[in-house]
Amino acid sequence: MALRRGMAVAVVAVAIIIGAFLARPARPQDKPPTAFTPTEVQALRLQVKQKDAQLAQQAMSAAQANFSKALLDLNAEAERVKSEQHWNKDVTFNPNDLSFSAPAPAPVPAVAKPAEKKP
Repeated sequence: MALRRGMAVAVVAVAIIIGAFLARPARPQDKPPTAFTPTEVQALRLQVKQKDAQLAQQAMSAAQANFSKALLDLNAEAERVKSEQHWNKDVTFNPNDLSFSAPAPAPVPAVAKPAEKKP
């Protein structure tokens, strides 16, 4: 029994010491660096990735311009087909499936009922 009590006291003592160690204020650290400077190799890697991103952006802009021009050419060709077929200018062209269709009918305006007068 005395051995158990001694072990319990030792465990409690160790727990108190560990708790006191963890609870003490941290030592003041050195001042944090004011400038964060990558190494020369890291800076070069960053510059390569930056240039890759800039080139990709330029390629994307060129692709967007090419796409816009291709859509304009497609719509111009659709207008030419409508003209050659002597179709009404209101005929619509669907560039997704290259089909032509009659324009949607104009919506019929709703007729407003006159307000009823209450006696």
